[in-house]
Amino acid sequence: MIQNGIDSDCPTYEEIMILFPDTSRQEISGKFIYDDTGFYHREQTKFKSHFGFYTYEPNTFWVDPPGDLVGKIATVFIEPSLNDYLIKGSHSMSNGTITMGHSRWVDDKCYRATISAGDWVFLAGDTIQLLNHNCDEKYTNFDSLKKITFEKSYQDITTSYKYQFDKWIESSKIKCKELCFEY
Repeated sequence: MIQNGIDSDCPTYEEIMILFPDTSRQEISGKFIYDDTGFYHREQTKFKSHFGFYTYEPNTFWVDPPGDLVGKIATVFIEPSLNDYLIKGSHSMSNGTITMGHSRWVDDKCYRATISAGDWVFLAGDTIQLLNHNCDEKYTNFDSLKKITFEKSYQDITTSYKYQFDKWIESSKIKCKELCFEY
């Protein structure tokens, strides 16, 4: 979106790197450059197996990691918005209340996370902390669950067609009792 000039709350790579500096070996995995359009990004790596250089550097922090690393490292994606989503195991409503997730989603393996760009500064740091501690809830200050409660609606059954039809049948039976012998 940034590259195409579309307004959003998503941060640029420069903004991310102010708070969370890239600690990868850029001479191996690609340096950050401005291209001809002025877009700041990581250039392509010149090495096919550059991930091997990080075997003994387990705490590398990547901004815009090369595509061949996605799936090999824990990853936080920043999306322009993240709609409320159903939580696994809470698909049913109880007493008019349902629990939903918001602003941050983390997969079951604690390996991929998606956060909303609206509060990315707080959510990025908190999510990195959470992923670094194998999703132990004591290492987060953000509650991604919210309860939505629906009020019961009032229905006046006397205005429904079925109710009126049933009443008409009852009254017809009474009026017709002397005329009709099949009841």
